[in-house]
Amino acid sequence: MALSTLVQATRKFAPMPLRLGRSCSTSVHHLQKAAPPARKNPLCGSVSEASASLCNGARPFATFEVPKALLGSGRYGVAVLVASAPSHEQDRAQLPQPLLELGGVSLASHALWQLNSAHFQTVIVAIGYQGDEVQKQLQKDVRSEEANFRGLDVKFVNLGEDYRGGRAASLIACRPLVDKLLRPEQSFVIVGTDRMFDAGLLQPANVMSLAENGDEACVLVESDLEGMVGLPSSTIFVATRPLHGADRIYSIGADLETYSGIGAGLMVFTRDTLKKLDEFAAGKGINMADWMTEIAKRGTLRMLKTNGLTWFSVETAESEMFTTEGLWTHGHDVETADGRKVRLMGLPRKIETDSGADWSEFSVHKWRSAAYASKSFFQELFVDTTNFVGNLCDKLGGNSDSGPILVEVGCGTGEALEPLFYRARYTLGMDFNPNFIEFCKDNVPDNVKSHVKHIVGDAGELNALLKREVPDEWMNRSKVVICVGNTIGIMPQELKVKCYQEMAKMAGEDGYMVVVYWNGNKFGDAVQNFYHKNPQLCGEFKEECWDLNNCTLKTPSGYSTKWTKPEEARAIFEENLPDAEIVEVLEKGNGVMVAARMRRAAA
Repeated sequence: MALSTLVQATRKFAPMPLRLGRSCSTSVHHLQKAAPPARKNPLCGSVSEASASLCNGARPFATFEVPKALLGSGRYGVAVLVASAPSHEQDRAQLPQPLLELGGVSLASHALWQLNSAHFQTVIVAIGYQGDEVQKQLQKDVRSEEANFRGLDVKFVNLGEDYRGGRAASLIACRPLVDKLLRPEQSFVIVGTDRMFDAGLLQPANVMSLAENGDEACVLVESDLEGMVGLPSSTIFVATRPLHGADRIYSIGADLETYSGIGAGLMVFTRDTLKKLDEFAAGKGINMADWMTEIAKRGTLRMLKTNGLTWFSVETAESEMFTTEGLWTHGHDVETADGRKVRLMGLPRKIETDSGADWSEFSVHKWRSAAYASKSFFQELFVDTTNFVGNLCDKLGGNSDSGPILVEVGCGTGEALEPLFYRARYTLGMDFNPNFIEFCKDNVPDNVKSHVKHIVGDAGELNALLKREVPDEWMNRSKVVICVGNTIGIMPQELKVKCYQEMAKMAGEDGYMVVVYWNGNKFGDAVQNFYHKNPQLCGEFKEECWDLNNCTLKTPSGYSTKWTKPEEARAIFEENLPDAEIVEVLEKGNGVMVAARMRRAAA
């Protein structure tokens, strides 16, 4: 049943301004921006909820864990999904908001699919009125869609049928589980069932390290207010001071007269922040807006911008219509294991290699085993690459105070960057696979941790990612941006082009971008002396699987690779980067190394 049918059958909406329903990446509707409503006693429905006092009769948390046989790799982080606070206009005879349907599935299911698509490892679900039904539906999703939810651990905190608390109280009730799962300084993500988010918003929130910069919380902020459906009285406004800090929120609340954005309904806390919320709420009723205001006053409230990525709010009948259209535009038709045809926005996100493998789910062991098998064949190229990149860093100042930042796109488990830690002022590795990044972080020597960083991210969003996650001190300098070890050779074509463009943009006119290909002139030798000798990497194959003219190998196991000759490498740069100048093309042993930078504008 569609949400609109359920709304007509079960809910009465009081006259109120249209609830925000935002699609930032397209201009589906031509809408007007509303002025901030005057309101003396705000009751906020997204960031600010009702009283934080727990009701009597709340039951202890229950747990549903995916069987250990399903636990896989490629997952990281904890999210709290608040599915316990019914909307204020609902009465006891009506369905709670988490159970309302959109696109053939409940809003609670949509939220779980979206968190799954962002590769969270654990989701804590706070449930209240009709919570048993919410839990039943989510458990059914996970059990029936094993292939999609493999590795996701779902736990429930049941607050009881009579629960009428707000978001703050729901979070406090989840504290025992959060304390058990996280260290005090670790961060976790908070979302509700009244929002739908692109995975590109959930992923940076998931890997955010608040404590690293002394922050207590982060709020997702929409600053592009043109094209809004409208702002209701429950809207949370945000005020920033860009000149004082590009990512600082200095004021937040429902009654701000001057504001630069609105809260989009996603937050990030540390475990210690949740403890402080519990203490702050002791003996009194509070709402989330009160607590976020306290954090903002201390200067420890960070802002995460939406940066044009899609998100929706689902609260009133009017915003439901907008979100239904948005789900049609941005969602995907899916046939579930039980034969239902539904439409979802939260499909598991995959970066597939040319071999068809999901890059985000490679385990560290599998990758390092492959690297070990490759070591003898590519040892000279490893040394040549280190020298090539190191020399470019030296030209820009090396590890002096004015030296460059060295950025590796697709850093894997960090082997290429490690010998270069002392060749640049700062060193940063980026990979889509959170397993690799955690491994890299755990293996950085103590004496270089102050100038070495690793982050999870998408190569197609390199510039936005680093602007968001890397300090200005690191970024306001020359840059050497590298993609080595034939990493570019296993990317799908559409991502390759975007990666080239993002790397060149970051390198600019004063830095360098470097791509290292496996040398097509050595492909025949590689087939005989590398691939045939290492079937664990690509599977068994016969002569018809390789093409010596095009330097490609496609095996029955699905493995695919492309080796590149020097003239091909030059042509690739000229075709994909017409505004760049090639500084050097070096053929050496098993590698082809290309350095380029953006061409200076004519005086």
